[in-house]
Amino acid sequence: MNQSSDFDVVILGGGMTGLTLAHHIAQQNAAQPARTLNTLVLEPRESYRRDKTWCYWRQASTPFDEAITHQWSQWSVSFNGETQVCRSELIPYVRVDSGRFYDIAQRNLEVSDSVTLSLGEAATTMTAHEAGVAITSVRENYCAKMAFDTRPMPLPQGILLQHFVGWEIATDSDVFDPSTVILMDFVSAAQDIHFFYVLPFSPRHALVETTHFSMAIPPQEIYADELKSYLASRFDLSEWRILHREQGVIPMPRRAPDLAARAHRKIIPIGLHSDTVKPSTGYCYPHAQQQALAQVRALFSNPDADAVAARSRLSRWLDAIFIGFLEEHPERAGEIFYRLFSRVPSNALVRFLGDQARTIDVIRVMTALPMGAFIRQALRHVVSA
Repeated sequence: MNQSSDFDVVILGGGMTGLTLAHHIAQQNAAQPARTLNTLVLEPRESYRRDKTWCYWRQASTPFDEAITHQWSQWSVSFNGETQVCRSELIPYVRVDSGRFYDIAQRNLEVSDSVTLSLGEAATTMTAHEAGVAITSVRENYCAKMAFDTRPMPLPQGILLQHFVGWEIATDSDVFDPSTVILMDFVSAAQDIHFFYVLPFSPRHALVETTHFSMAIPPQEIYADELKSYLASRFDLSEWRILHREQGVIPMPRRAPDLAARAHRKIIPIGLHSDTVKPSTGYCYPHAQQQALAQVRALFSNPDADAVAARSRLSRWLDAIFIGFLEEHPERAGEIFYRLFSRVPSNALVRFLGDQARTIDVIRVMTALPMGAFIRQALRHVVSA
């Protein structure tokens, strides 16, 4: 074990959130050399490969926009035999390739003399003390004034989980409509909240996912059976080639973790299991980009800056109401999502889903929902920090 090395900031985990934080620190270091924050990123992976697909409605540019491979101005939601097609030229739905994202992030960090990405190195212990944080890895001991912890955590018990399996497939005939994303194709009479999601890259190439909101995760073979059945019934497919597989589990807590109430002021949790993901939808990419930039700006304006929340108190409260409704009325999920996409103007709804809603957008969303049921849910919650 080597001697201790000192850093201003250590980032535990070099996934999307960790690399975004590191990128913005490197940019600020270059812009303000007199206030450089010497930073280390510890990432257990030995190397990066494409492992995820991030999608979101693009409302602002990011440093990683070169990783966007596709965009769509139309998306559909289907429920109970009805389909609503929504359109927005102003706010397109885009797909980020994680492999390209990792390449961009690594290239940016390689030219920095103040931010180090250490691959194949995981933290084994972390202890906060008055002066900062002590971190031990399999290689070395580190001391940092502050640590950002993006590492995965055990899934909480007793909450809704968004879990999915996706196949990127190629076919020998034209079956997909590349102009329109199938955002949610709900399954009637499902045991839980179940829908399919299709990203059509071309008439013969698409990512098809089976997605559930539930508290229990089924055996892996269930997802495969669902995908085979959907490809046969929806697209009349009996043969296809699987080019890539991906899967994930996203917590959907009624109340996202409160960063102000964390155990140690010098350790800031951030990422999937923190405040970053919008729990009512599972979208994380735009929230992570916004939060990381705001957190780094706060850090450079005040070295003792506290954690920066990813979402407003109002957004957190509305999420709690919506998730509470889904927990109590899963059979109405398809109806509720269909109402939102069919009754709320597209730009207003996607601003709301991206936590960029204007006051009128919130009003339009609330009036599109069954008021009595949601008012009862609202009375059970209070706005939390």
